[in-house]
Amino acid sequence: MKTSTPTTRRSAITGLGAGVAGLATFSLITPNGAAASAAISSGAGAVAGGSLEGPNGPIQFSAFGSRLQLDDVPDPVVQGALAWHDPAGMDGEPLTIALVTLTAYGPAGDDDNARVLAGTVSVNGEGEHPFGLRLVEGGEIGTSADSLRLVVGPAAAQVTGTAVPDGADAGLDYDVEGELTTGNVQVVTF
Repeated sequence: MKTSTPTTRRSAITGLGAGVAGLATFSLITPNGAAASAAISSGAGAVAGGSLEGPNGPIQFSAFGSRLQLDDVPDPVVQGALAWHDPAGMDGEPLTIALVTLTAYGPAGDDDNARVLAGTVSVNGEGEHPFGLRLVEGGEIGTSADSLRLVVGPAAAQVTGTAVPDGADAGLDYDVEGELTTGNVQVVTF
């Protein structure tokens, strides 16, 4: 008799990250739509998901970021995902944040266990607002707390150290920081 195990958020996010890295190993789509073979000379990524206590209640999120340096390609390839739901949001109204573009991914300062994602996000399905997300792996699961900080708006540059993307709507100010109450942040380098 076959039994099935439900897919957890952590296994789904980890699988997504591994799948993206695996696909990048085998092919790269060129601007004209043709597939070109490419080998990865180095790469790094962060996968996170879970919940944290926000200023007005619990927030659920999932995030993924990666940077791959491909042989014979001068600039690294960055890819990512972000889904954020704050039921109490700003002023008690629900807030859903989703990645539009990822412009940067990499280490965060002098902390080997921290990574930063930067780019633009939509808020409740609208606009392209600058964002910065700092993920910190606190250690092995159960040994210490993972944490994050998400900033949407002009203050995102304080988190990322990069300029606000041209054309981004800087009219929103959302800043949440805290330790995860459930879930995990996992940082990898290969």
